[in-house]
Amino acid sequence: MNRYIKAALFSVVPMLVSPLGIAQTVTWTGKEYIPVPVRRHDLTELEMPNAIASWWSEAPNRIDVSPVPGTKNILSIRALSKNPSQRLFVRGTNGTIYIADISRKLSYTPIVQVRNATSSFHDALQQAAKITPETFMRSMIRGNVMPGFSAKRVNTVIMSTPPYTIVARAVIKSPEMTGIIATWKKDSLQPSVRFNPVTFTVHIPGAGKLRMVSTNKWTLSQGQTATMYLVFTR
Repeated sequence: MNRYIKAALFSVVPMLVSPLGIAQTVTWTGKEYIPVPVRRHDLTELEMPNAIASWWSEAPNRIDVSPVPGTKNILSIRALSKNPSQRLFVRGTNGTIYIADISRKLSYTPIVQVRNATSSFHDALQQAAKITPETFMRSMIRGNVMPGFSAKRVNTVIMSTPPYTIVARAVIKSPEMTGIIATWKKDSLQPSVRFNPVTFTVHIPGAGKLRMVSTNKWTLSQGQTATMYLVFTR
């Protein structure tokens, strides 16, 4: 219970996070496709962990793929049709072949960063395991993604029960912790609603147990929206 009370200390920090600008980070293990969301009239950048030697796709007439000028490891991808879904193969200069799943059905993010599952990545995971929920909360409020954590933009309603409506905008996670950046607004006929972190509870499958919650506004009146930060541990 005291952890919820301590979370109130973070409310004085101004909102510095723009969930829409968070890149999606994917660790390549060779067992699953790299998810690459695309949509018409927008570009998606695929940033590989090393220089690119070549690439090819199953239906090149449905997507446009080109290198980003001034880089050796970034491809720019644009949908050319209403159905761009297909596989994209990328060969690194070290001989590694990566397989990406190009799809318009994925939640759109403008940047997909690919990491190899190397020893350095495992070192980052070990560092992430030592991070406390308090440190993780501060990092989210400041708009930082720490080593060993991946970030993904979402748009998912996680609570729609009076007196709150809460919509997740970004998920930041490590094997031990999950952080959610969300927006909340009042869902009540009352003139104003005050968020109560002591009695608040929410269950998100796979996220773990809610440990801390903070927001940049604790009381909302009609039409107001605030940013919320939640930390779960497994």
